[in-house]
Amino acid sequence: MPPSQTIQPDLTIDTRGRNCPLPVIEATRHAEGLARGAVLEVLSDCTGAYADLQAWARQTGRELLEVVAHEGGGHAYLLRNGDRWAPDTVLDMRGRTCPVPVVEAERALQGMAAGQVLKLLGDCRGFDDDVRTWTHNTGRELLGTVPGPSGSAASYIRG
Repeated sequence: MPPSQTIQPDLTIDTRGRNCPLPVIEATRHAEGLARGAVLEVLSDCTGAYADLQAWARQTGRELLEVVAHEGGGHAYLLRNGDRWAPDTVLDMRGRTCPVPVVEAERALQGMAAGQVLKLLGDCRGFDDDVRTWTHNTGRELLGTVPGPSGSAASYIRG
């Protein structure tokens, strides 16, 4: 399968043929020079790369956007370098059914200062539609929504 047709990397590094933890070490070295929101593609054939890169992304404020089989062997791991919009608060509502994520997001924004950004994580079936409708009807500013792994998404809302 070819690399993603929807997400274009800003930088690709090829660590195929190298064992873990080298993919994470190289990703760290290269990601530090990329702008916030840039996409790094890491090519790896190491069997532990998925778990390592997923944990690294979670621990460093990056997002593992997509993993696809690479036609040249191994996998292509697409990682967003930090949040595109710097959030003041993160609300993880993955695993909760709609409309709970937007109800809790509204509650969280009411406790935040004007202009602050909430990063809302969700994976319920109607998440995108609920967020768009809620922000439109309440005057909240939807900065954008970024797709995540396994059908999840991160929406950034300015209060």
